[in-house]
Amino acid sequence: MLLANVLNEPNFHPIKEYYERWYTLMEENVEFWLPDSEWHTKTHSARVLLLALIIGHQKGIRDKGLDALGMAAVFHDTRRLDDGIDQGHGSRGAAYYKEYCDANELPYDEQTYFMIYYHDQHDSLGLSEIEISCSDHEKAKLLYQIFKDADALDRFRLGPNGLDVNFLRTEEARRLVEFAKHLLRQSKETKN
Repeated sequence: MLLANVLNEPNFHPIKEYYERWYTLMEENVEFWLPDSEWHTKTHSARVLLLALIIGHQKGIRDKGLDALGMAAVFHDTRRLDDGIDQGHGSRGAAYYKEYCDANELPYDEQTYFMIYYHDQHDSLGLSEIEISCSDHEKAKLLYQIFKDADALDRFRLGPNGLDVNFLRTEEARRLVEFAKHLLRQSKETKN
């Protein structure tokens, strides 16, 4: 399992079960439209999964909230058409997530849907739509920001200047910048 050695560190024990559950689902059951992608791979999603769970745990998110972050990480890039900006892949990924839930008895979560749907959009649009559409919009907005930060932290895969830390939304994410670089190095070493 990717990053298993990281998960064995005591700091990560509270999120280990969540990571393993969602990683296994992704590896065994989730289809990516760009399986040969250079940048938007299952390995990228696995790092986003771990980062989202870490930030969520540090923010005091528990149980269903961690599951929502896990599902968002697993499905967010599944319906990309290319490795560019591909605005709209979030809405396609959200539709796939909803279809997958319906077909496979995975509990559907509204907050997860909105995280996936708007992760490729500007924050102002995502946050305003969540405010209007989600029943628990305050929690949904927090999860959205956590998820967007986790996805952003993996931009180092695009190059050393792939992330502008000034755009991170949470202090927890800012503290994870060096760890995100470490995860990327570990993922590359695991592949070789």
